Amino acid sequence: MPQTLRLRADTEAALIDALPMLRGVDADDAPCWLTAGPVCDLDVIGALALTAPVVDPDTGEVVTPAVVDERFHVNMRGPRIGADPAAWAAIVSAAEPYTLSDIANPRRRFQS
Repeated sequence: MPQTLRLRADTEAALIDALPMLRGVDADDAPCWLTAGPVCDLDVIGALALTAPVVDPDTGEVVTPAVVDERFHVNMRGPRIGADPAAWAAIVSAAEPYTLSDIANPRRRFQS
């Protein structure tokens, strides 16, 4: 049964260092996250909006700006069917320092 882990780090670089097995290169040979890898799927969020801005409907002016958590966020779901259990265990272990366990109502979720 797949599980979803919600990760948060102070910077993207911290998660890159912890989870190099979830990195690859795109068509232009630029480094990127493997959003649909052989072991798990990633929803790379980055900064996370905690509240939406309040906008004056008449003027379109922002009355109250959005509240944003500028730390780096990723949702990870796995293991994928047929994934190597040892590879999934290694990812979960490496992600453990960044895994949030107290999220009752996540801001973003995987679509089933």
